[in-house]
Amino acid sequence: MVIQAFKTPPRDRHWQDAGRLMAERGIAAQGHQCLQENLATYLSHRGGDDQLAPRWQSKLDRELLTPYADSQVGARIDQLQTSLKTVLDQLPAYPRELYLTGSFSRGRLGVNSDLDAYGTVQPQHLHAAFDVFEKTVAGPDACLVPFSEETPGLNRGNLLAVGASVKVDPSRIGESGYLRKVYQHVQSERTQRKETSALYEWMTGQVWSEELDAHGKRQEMENGGLTHQAMALAGTLAAVPLIGAVVHSTADCFVSQSHLEPSRI
Repeated sequence: MVIQAFKTPPRDRHWQDAGRLMAERGIAAQGHQCLQENLATYLSHRGGDDQLAPRWQSKLDRELLTPYADSQVGARIDQLQTSLKTVLDQLPAYPRELYLTGSFSRGRLGVNSDLDAYGTVQPQHLHAAFDVFEKTVAGPDACLVPFSEETPGLNRGNLLAVGASVKVDPSRIGESGYLRKVYQHVQSERTQRKETSALYEWMTGQVWSEELDAHGKRQEMENGGLTHQAMALAGTLAAVPLIGAVVHSTADCFVSQSHLEPSRI
């Protein structure tokens, strides 16, 4: 199975600059198309001063420090699927709904990527699910952010906030090659590189600090306060006919929206 970021990557300045950065470090273009495409994606977020926000710069630096070949990406997906199953097996019960976000849902997963997941769990299982979250959020593999089945507005609002998601079948996470198939579908639907606006980067930097330890991140997610209230309102309105279209369009101005449900895989 071939893993690729675009069937025909746009040869724009971002792609060319990514190739230059690779060449400076002795990384050949041949066999490293996924790496070059991911670098081009990060570079596409440069502002008017040609600088990257800290989050994108750290991703760029990470990839250049530990580059990888195209042939390694599929194996990484398999590793992440195994890790996700380990996480799910620690829960009192599997989530009713499971969404993958982050680099997987954007079609830019690399060997250095982790796997971000959102799951809806029964209210009585929420505390135990956050225990698992706290143990895994700082790790290099899969992590599940749990939400209650009884807060659909908040759950929908969180997916709007992350911008991209792909719904997967929790019962198939133990199936060999399942996430490879899902990822192929994600790649086939990928149409653009730039994901976020500068304002979005600033706003998320205010409400979510990468400097928080695992317990601090748990508290941020478990006790969201005004942030959760705002997301719950947006998520609730997103399900209302006509108003929902306005909510989605507004969210898309901040972070590109892409929500897939490849149920026929």
